[in-house]
Amino acid sequence: MSTTLEWILIDQIDFSVGNPRSDATENLQGLATSLGDEGDEQLVNPPIVRQRPNGRYLLVAGERRVRAATLAQWKSVLCQVRTGLDARKAHTLRVVENLHRRDLGPLDQATALKISWLIANADASGLTEAATELLEREQPQSQTLAALEHLLKEAGFAPTHPAVSWDRVLDTLGVEMSPDSRKKLMRVLSLAPDVQEMVRPLGLTEAALRSIGTLEEPDQRQLVTELAETPELARKVRRIARVVREGSHTMDEALAEARGQTLSTEREQSQTTPDDERVTDQVIRLLEAATSAQQAVDELKTLLGTNYIEQLPGTWKEYAREAIQILEGIRSTL
Repeated sequence: MSTTLEWILIDQIDFSVGNPRSDATENLQGLATSLGDEGDEQLVNPPIVRQRPNGRYLLVAGERRVRAATLAQWKSVLCQVRTGLDARKAHTLRVVENLHRRDLGPLDQATALKISWLIANADASGLTEAATELLEREQPQSQTLAALEHLLKEAGFAPTHPAVSWDRVLDTLGVEMSPDSRKKLMRVLSLAPDVQEMVRPLGLTEAALRSIGTLEEPDQRQLVTELAETPELARKVRRIARVVREGSHTMDEALAEARGQTLSTEREQSQTTPDDERVTDQVIRLLEAATSAQQAVDELKTLLGTNYIEQLPGTWKEYAREAIQILEGIRSTL
């Protein structure tokens, strides 16, 4: 594989639909401004492209930089032209490029990492040629992931006993991630495929996506549709998902509760006051804070053991003790 630096007309560059990042068109103005003027550019890391048989160029990495250059009204951009770059190497470059720059959304990150893991196991299972053919297809990453999963399943691959471990793949990519964090991240892929596309523009947290993924698919769609219409409900997603999952509420009831309403009668709904909504908000806020505190304690116990406070360095030990005192003080008021 060789690399040359060449100025390439932007209208000769094709964007790849296989890019792990689905937010490449967002928040580009600051980047465009930082590039400077064409010919006096400040583009430190040129985008990577490979030449196509028709003479055009396929973008491998750097989509945001090319789009920002277009926004800055550049006609051409300096690129790294790679020869001998096959589809699997291109995917690895895209993953490393995106993971070590502006954060990928949880869904994009989970999809890209799982594809890398499946590719490694396809190679170990003698499926290199078939996996490469799938990677060569110009299609969204979600479709590539589904195709690779099907390929390996047909070959008898058992995810619980992989030939190539997650740790080995993450080490190769230079990604530091604990097994617990990785398992949590992968749970966002339990969302139905169409729901994944619905949530991408909403900017939901990983925890919120995991919560939605615990629901039946019709409830997932109803909740995400409501979130698109009422974004302020995003901070109440975990509460909504939990009560629906436990069966104490239907989705309609959970959404009404999150809005500070009841479903008993239209008259009662019309009598809901701002004070009622503020009280409901604070109760949900209390629940979310308690859940977050419990998760933090569990994670510290996993990392440092049951006597985790004593394992912390000086200042952080004091912070932890202060937090525990606050929680105990709250408990004493109940």
